[in-house]
Amino acid sequence: NGFDFSHYNAALNANPTKYTIWQGAGTYSSNGDNGNLNYDSGEAFSQIFKGTHELDIHYDGMGVFMRGMYFYDFAMMDSDRDWTNQLSDQINDPCNDSDANDQVCADVRLLDAYVYGNFELGDMPLSVRVGQQVISWGESTLMGHGISEINPVDIARLKAPGAELKEAFIPFGSVWASLGVTENFSVEAFYQYDWEKTVLPPPGSYFSTNDFAGDGGHMNNVQLGFSGNPDMDINTLIAGLNQIGALAESGNPLAAQAYLAYPTKITLRSPGDSAELEPENGGQYGLRLSWYVPELNETEFSLYYVNYHSRRPLFSGQTANFGAASIGADLATLATTEITAENLYSLSTFSQVKLAYPEDIQMYAMSFNTTIGNTAVAGEISYRQDEPLQIDDVELLFAAMPQQLANAGLQPSLDGISQLNPFNADGTMSDTPYGPGQEANGFILSDTVQAQLTLTHLFGPTLGASQFVGLVEIGGININDMYDQDELRLNGPATGRSGSTSGLMLDVQGGTETNPFPTDFAWGYKVVAKLDYANVFSGINMSPRVVFSHDVKGITPDPLFLFVEDRKSVALGLNFNYQSRWTADLSYNTFFDGVGTTNQMEDRDYVSFSINYSI
Repeated sequence: NGFDFSHYNAALNANPTKYTIWQGAGTYSSNGDNGNLNYDSGEAFSQIFKGTHELDIHYDGMGVFMRGMYFYDFAMMDSDRDWTNQLSDQINDPCNDSDANDQVCADVRLLDAYVYGNFELGDMPLSVRVGQQVISWGESTLMGHGISEINPVDIARLKAPGAELKEAFIPFGSVWASLGVTENFSVEAFYQYDWEKTVLPPPGSYFSTNDFAGDGGHMNNVQLGFSGNPDMDINTLIAGLNQIGALAESGNPLAAQAYLAYPTKITLRSPGDSAELEPENGGQYGLRLSWYVPELNETEFSLYYVNYHSRRPLFSGQTANFGAASIGADLATLATTEITAENLYSLSTFSQVKLAYPEDIQMYAMSFNTTIGNTAVAGEISYRQDEPLQIDDVELLFAAMPQQLANAGLQPSLDGISQLNPFNADGTMSDTPYGPGQEANGFILSDTVQAQLTLTHLFGPTLGASQFVGLVEIGGININDMYDQDELRLNGPATGRSGSTSGLMLDVQGGTETNPFPTDFAWGYKVVAKLDYANVFSGINMSPRVVFSHDVKGITPDPLFLFVEDRKSVALGLNFNYQSRWTADLSYNTFFDGVGTTNQMEDRDYVSFSINYSI
């Protein structure tokens, strides 16, 4: 092919040996460690000033409602990070990317904005809303991925000090209507005309556990563990490619071999929306039928049907191309053009990750709520057809890079290194690996069933408090017909290596993954206890609380983010309220346990304090 690759080795073409690389601190988490590296213990990671304002103009049953917010995080805007990339001498600062800046640093944003009207259709009351809004369906209190999944979530806002749900749920453009057919039967429906995504914490922010999926992730690339430094950022890559360009311009025959040291270790993630395969805005709708049955202890039952597009991203991408024509074209570009952050993604040899949002997930669900004595009982069960689940990212990277070295004849021993092959029309996998420059699908479609039950009990005056409230929520999810792990593993937390036990893996990645991969069933529970003390002093009410969470068994695959076996957390809080205007809240949050090292939050305990004033 005109290039000399006789001394090229995919595992060894870095200064350290492969064994040194895999023993390096943070190596297994090289695609998810910036949230750890950027902060030291005892350091403030968020110091935020924010405001939320609402406007409701109405007349004769019709009106306009708008809600907006603004915030400025002094700690994030300080840009004083505790870790600097040793190769590029650059910090990983989320505020350097405009989109990530809007998520965690400073922003002014419009939330809800809709017109509404209340009418009479014959003798039936009709309510209509049109515009950006949140649709409150389902009975879940604490667990995600229930019926309320129709509402995308801004996770960074949800984790911010003094967070409120109305700031975290992302309103989407839709038409919603509710019709009271009889006194005990109602119909609700919506049509969504503007798709919105769930917003992940930007890489390098405190709660981030992924260095490339969120806004600003293009600065970090996607790493495969052959690299001498597990965080080869975009600045390091560009500098290295321009050095190779000088070799290519001089006609040095080693330029091609030096060039391959990069696309065999790194997958590119282009900036902003260019890396996202967004779905259509339309084609999303839902129907809810509700019955109130006084004879059954005043129970309300609801049936749901929803067709929606995924709010959560799934990794797919384009495989590398190590053919002579592709390498030759890239070397010609390097020899004649200075590589920048703008033209980097035109190089055809590199693989590239794409964030996909699959369309037409169908959800069938049922919920109920009732009261038994002083206990409120609510539950829901949802069945999803064709829900996308993430294939293990290491298998995707192996298909994108090492397998392509085998396809090009550069490293035949790497043939078959990945579990992942193209899918046939019937959903089965073919026996032929992905080819060079081919679009690789990084997810499967499976049917899932999720159920949860919530009990809320009022104990009355207890321990000197005027009221003691206890809540227990238990839930579980089952993935139907999930692949056996020896056929295809799905992606879970802290699985930085392949789960294969073949001798090839022992050589390439220094051993097989020891953390468990996702399972077909998982469950857990959450407990909340809150005491209310009225007029503790000078008209101030005090409410201590504790929230305990325990993922009992099983691990859910991405992007469900529900359960990680044996993971636990405790939140201790103390809230003070004065005349329902001034509120002060202090909380301590700790994360612990989890099978193996799968609990990616176990070293991120934090204390939060906020003061709010409401007019």
